[in-house]
Amino acid sequence: MDMRNSDIADLLLKYHSGHISREEFVRLKTLMEQSRDEEIKPILQQHWELYSDEYLLSSTKKGELFHRLERKIHLPKRFSLLRYWIQIAASIILAVGIGMSVMVYLQYRELQLLGEHNVTIRSNDSPSTVILPDGTKVRLNMNSVLTYKQDFGHKDRTVKLSGEGYFDVTHCEEKRFVVETDYINITVLGTSFNVYAYENKDFLEMSLVRGRVCVNTNQPPYNCLYARPNEKITFDKSTGRLRLEHTLNHVETSWVQPMLTFSHTPLHEVFDCLERKFNVTICSVNTALADDSYTGTFKDESLEDILDILKLHYDFDYTRMHDTIRIEMGK
Repeated sequence: MDMRNSDIADLLLKYHSGHISREEFVRLKTLMEQSRDEEIKPILQQHWELYSDEYLLSSTKKGELFHRLERKIHLPKRFSLLRYWIQIAASIILAVGIGMSVMVYLQYRELQLLGEHNVTIRSNDSPSTVILPDGTKVRLNMNSVLTYKQDFGHKDRTVKLSGEGYFDVTHCEEKRFVVETDYINITVLGTSFNVYAYENKDFLEMSLVRGRVCVNTNQPPYNCLYARPNEKITFDKSTGRLRLEHTLNHVETSWVQPMLTFSHTPLHEVFDCLERKFNVTICSVNTALADDSYTGTFKDESLEDILDILKLHYDFDYTRMHDTIRIEMGK
């Protein structure tokens, strides 16, 4: 017996015992297709006789089995042999057919498991942009994480956010777009909105720029609110409640803008914009000048550059410890 026939015989034994892998099954099928009738006949005959005691089928039953198979499938010419050989072939074809079904199922299951794998995008030291498979554009702020399944868009459009992200969602009537966080979920069809959901903050916030969204809590007490453009919904972690209020989105979306522009803006709002833009916390010890207005534009300046300019205007000092800025207003 040459090497190829020996391989066929070994693979048939593995197949019959139920221990053949998908790759080995494909190889068995390929080898049999490449072999001539007279080469395969003694191998299958030997294999048939090896298991003859396990298949106590009468000649009549074998004939009926073959005719049923013949009506359902198109048999290659190689199986048009002697009558007893046709009966063997019918049983082998039945086994191979079942094996093909199993292989197709296993491949489908592998695709299912692959689709359940997560894709994780991290934005650490600087903002980054992500284009999702459906065309949705997501701008991630610093220290933010976006996660979605590898088959995103096939059944649904769901992502999970930790941190801050600006979403420009591709419209799709059939599939809603859902942003999940640890406390709230935001559901839309197609719109633009900003989500602020850092784990170390005591609140979460969704600010709507365009479209219409639904925000619902995913923990008791359950609540749901709808927002329209220039409205924002805030979730208080301590109370578990949602609050709807008006906004011009100036502070909420300042971090995605190429420039920071202020026109008679209260200083405390300027500090709020800097917090969003540079992902820091700014604390004022003396708030005497917090309501004073400021007008100016910053383009490529660093946080320290901006604070130094404001320091000249308002005569304050500041210290920085990691991501916390402490402002001390002048006497």
